[in-house]
Amino acid sequence: MFRIAGLALLIAFAPTLARSEIIGMQVERAVSEEEMKASLRSVELVDEKGAPLDLSALMASGKPTLVSLWAHWCPNCLAEVQGYKALAKACPQRWNVVFVSARASDYPKDLAKFKSYSLPWKFYRVGDAARTDRAKAEVARAFYGETSEGGVVTPMHYFIDSRGVVEAIVAGKMDFSQPDRLAAFCGR
Repeated sequence: MFRIAGLALLIAFAPTLARSEIIGMQVERAVSEEEMKASLRSVELVDEKGAPLDLSALMASGKPTLVSLWAHWCPNCLAEVQGYKALAKACPQRWNVVFVSARASDYPKDLAKFKSYSLPWKFYRVGDAARTDRAKAEVARAFYGETSEGGVVTPMHYFIDSRGVVEAIVAGKMDFSQPDRLAAFCGR
């Protein structure tokens, strides 16, 4: 059921639908869509105290999961905040929601800005091992959806169904505050 409703929801959010499941802003990437999806099983994420998040276990929890790459300097990320506030008010427990700094080096500023919005979710970054371990660095590149120019598109959202399957990747701004979209996301 999530697959049909979820994909309809995603298509409603996205201005263009790519040939693949990456919806929204299309850029040339240095990594494949399959590498991006696979990265979710092994990317190391940590919170502000360095405590790890077992994203793989969270994805297997039986609830759908939304992972969003977010940045304090990204106008589209900031524009999404009202939608996230609406989502937090309407159905904060329906989904696992994970926010991740789009660049680990920006984490302190991203975290401070994110906290200023008083959203109920935690904010993570890719762990430090990605700086020194080549395999973990490759996983991080895939997770970020690195572009061919070495950048990252923000915001970027991974939609994972309740079975832990990546349904879609949305590159670009989403607005959960519109009533029909909020209802679809909340399962009403």
